[in-house]
Amino acid sequence: MPTPRVLVTGLGAVSPHGEGVAKLWDGLLSGRQGFSTISLFDAAPFRNALAGEVKGYPVLPGGRPRAFRMLQHACSEAFRDALGLAEHAADGEIAAGLMKQFVLKGSAVVTGTNFGGMSAAERALVQGETDATEASLSEYLFGAASEGVASTFGLTGPRLNLSLSCASGSASLGVAFDLVRRGRVQAALACGYDELSLFIYAGLSALRAITPDTIRPFDKRRQGTLFSEGAGAILIENADSARRRKAPKIYAEIVGRATNNDAYHMTAPEQEAQGIQALMGAALTDAGIGPSKIDHINLHATGTPYNDKIETKAVLGVFGERGAEIPVCSVKSSIGHTMGAAGVLESIAAVLTIRDGAIPPVLGLDPGQQDPECALRPVTGQPLKGVFRTVLKTSYGFGGTNAAVVFAQAET
Repeated sequence: MPTPRVLVTGLGAVSPHGEGVAKLWDGLLSGRQGFSTISLFDAAPFRNALAGEVKGYPVLPGGRPRAFRMLQHACSEAFRDALGLAEHAADGEIAAGLMKQFVLKGSAVVTGTNFGGMSAAERALVQGETDATEASLSEYLFGAASEGVASTFGLTGPRLNLSLSCASGSASLGVAFDLVRRGRVQAALACGYDELSLFIYAGLSALRAITPDTIRPFDKRRQGTLFSEGAGAILIENADSARRRKAPKIYAEIVGRATNNDAYHMTAPEQEAQGIQALMGAALTDAGIGPSKIDHINLHATGTPYNDKIETKAVLGVFGERGAEIPVCSVKSSIGHTMGAAGVLESIAAVLTIRDGAIPPVLGLDPGQQDPECALRPVTGQPLKGVFRTVLKTSYGFGGTNAAVVFAQAET
């Protein structure tokens, strides 16, 4: 029995550039940075008070975590997109549309996050909300997100929750892909989400992962990353199901994925890039293609001294001399490191690169200051226009977690 083709048919996003995929993509292509001084808490004691805070999601006393509200919006957009509904269609209308298109009714929900609804735990444990302690702690638990999405839209398929540090988003997409291509479900919604909070930010600052100035991927002056929040959702489905229901949009095809773990250190990356190199090779093997078929790599590229150098070593190890010629980008240079949302939001950018033939530029990098140990071809200045049929997306996280996804132009 042939392996089903798996297509991307719906996208949704909430990012530091605002609500919606259109705002995310416009911000990336326009070369804007979505950073501002944190208003959610006092960030003065930390390495940098700048972050990619999503506006329009205020902290509500006793309310649902901001991360869950962002996730709900991203999922709503992805389903509206896949069903061809109007931009402001309510969740009830979306659920009714899914009911009619029974193939999507039983779709899986796979969420990825670093910290879940951490603000809820803070309310219960730090701020002492005595009237909401039990509810707040239950909302913090990772499973609450997928359960909430499934109940809102009436989905009856599997509900899975992953927390693989900053590889969570890409890993969730890989698991969703496996569920569809193995015939477990006809469709799956892969999501990534996270929010900024005092607890999270204090820990990241203590680890010295935050730059004291600005994010500069591949630049020899780079000192770290800037963290952000947001949510992304990607609906994928069996090609036969998409054809039967006459899906209004087909963005791309997922052809391969891989996940592994360096098992090296709790926070430090493995210096020789063996785990990352193995990851990329495994993703290509899973896709059934060789390195020569990759037209673009959407890198993890955090702007930290270690990550960019090690990731370069892995790319050159897999692609050889051609690795220095493949155009690469760092979405984090524009929206920051959105933690559990990063892999999904960056995968949306990879999919749109295939659709629109444009690679977003890397911001903060002075081409004259590019680190010789980062001897890749980052796009700078203006978006790079061209035909990009096959794109590799990579993500890595603390604890040695690694995930990659391969996207391709969908056959017509």
